[in-house]
Amino acid sequence: MKFTDFNLSDEIIAGLNDLQFKEPTPVQEQAIPIVAEGKDLIAAAQTGTGKTGAFVIPIMERVLKSDRKGIKALILSPTRELATQIDEQIFAIGYHAGITSATVIGGSDFSQQAKALKAGVDIIVATPGRLIDQTKVLGVDFSSLEYFVLDEADRMLDMGFLPDMKKIISWIPEKRQTLLFSATMPNEIKKLAGSIMNNPELVEIERSKPSQSVEQRAYKLRSKQKVDLVKKIFDDIKWDSCIIFTSTKKGTDELQRLLKREGIKAVSIHGDRTQDERNKALQAFKNGQVPVIVATDVLARGIDIKEVSMIINYDVPNNTDDYVHRIGRTGRYDKSGIAVTFVSKRDSRTFSQIERIKGNKIKTLELPQNFGESSDFSWDDDFKKSKQSKKSKTSSSDQSDQKRQRPSSTNGQEEATKQSEDDSGKKSKKSTAKSNGQPTTSSDKKDRSGKGKDNRHKKDTPSKPDKAQEDRLRKEQAQKEKIAELEKVAIPPSISKAAERNKNSLKPAKGVWGIIKSFIPKL
Repeated sequence: MKFTDFNLSDEIIAGLNDLQFKEPTPVQEQAIPIVAEGKDLIAAAQTGTGKTGAFVIPIMERVLKSDRKGIKALILSPTRELATQIDEQIFAIGYHAGITSATVIGGSDFSQQAKALKAGVDIIVATPGRLIDQTKVLGVDFSSLEYFVLDEADRMLDMGFLPDMKKIISWIPEKRQTLLFSATMPNEIKKLAGSIMNNPELVEIERSKPSQSVEQRAYKLRSKQKVDLVKKIFDDIKWDSCIIFTSTKKGTDELQRLLKREGIKAVSIHGDRTQDERNKALQAFKNGQVPVIVATDVLARGIDIKEVSMIINYDVPNNTDDYVHRIGRTGRYDKSGIAVTFVSKRDSRTFSQIERIKGNKIKTLELPQNFGESSDFSWDDDFKKSKQSKKSKTSSSDQSDQKRQRPSSTNGQEEATKQSEDDSGKKSKKSTAKSNGQPTTSSDKKDRSGKGKDNRHKKDTPSKPDKAQEDRLRKEQAQKEKIAELEKVAIPPSISKAAERNKNSLKPAKGVWGIIKSFIPKL
């Protein structure tokens, strides 16, 4: 099927050709005819399925054939970035049709948005909070509104926009066409749909699974090992661009600073940044000026960034849908990609749900406890195997040590006795005897084999000082050094006189009498 099969205007087809949109996606193929007929629609479709085109194309077609008086369509979006992207697509597809639109989003110039609304536009794309702020200043006229779209409805609920959404719905005409798009369909969405929609049609696209072209990997580690692992992954594999997802705004900024300190060019983006800062960061990443962008889930949904070679989940996402959305940023447009997830102990339960996604394949590795900046790393290294091999090496070396310490009367006895001779100094006697031309006797052989030893022989053999004696010698040496240090310290004349008189101590005599005695010359 092609877009020309939908009987669209030449102006809309020209805009689609400009974008090289030839064939509709499954959600577009099912949704566009329903919207064109004027029916309400609920579409369950995830990011990357082409859902923006599924409502933008038919709405523009109907706006183009209308009287074009007043605001005809209102599209609500959960994030500024998604709203901006929808507006860009409206501009591109509707360029030849002359369809106008305006974004009403936080972080942008309030007065410029007000001017656009006053001038009059066909379509408004807005985030709920900023639209409410604008209506407090301007009397926005929604009386001509015919189309109302809730995009990423589940995400808006997660972000606490439900009261704002209800307030905005109360301002618009009851007689309208309502379109609701959501990746998931929780009960709250079903209740909302039941209260604001009129016999909606349902289009459900099968839940998207992680692309088979994405190599998925997870590392079980401690939180303090995360930065070191990021650096080592960057050093070890070939990559061009990377999005690192964090769970908090504060964590986003902290990680960006850490990466910059390590010489890795990175920008960050989250809800507390101004719109100008967010636009600059996103543009620098898209243009390849900065290879790494650290972000909260604001970038996980709806943002179209081409050719992202790697995704790192620095923090495990809260649910399976967020995981699919995040790693869906890579492995797009028939390209391969890499998705890495860092799993700390507290994330184990959430990660186990991600592992159970149907058809999902994640290679999970456990990082060694002593892994750090100075540790070796290879993308192909299986840490579990290396850990086991280290254990086996250690145990084998321990066993060999025990064999050397406990010689038996079986094979290898001479080697064991030879080692004991090295420890007791007998080897030197043997070499001396050989140099003097003295033959070795049978009693010597008995001594070397560990047999025939008696107390008399032990007395003759020089032995090492035991541990207690070594400790005693060490303490005595430390005391001597302490006394030597004290002797270097300058002693006041009065104390030295008293010390001279008492001779046995550096301390002067106590009390008044001691002071008097220190001034009396010694007889």
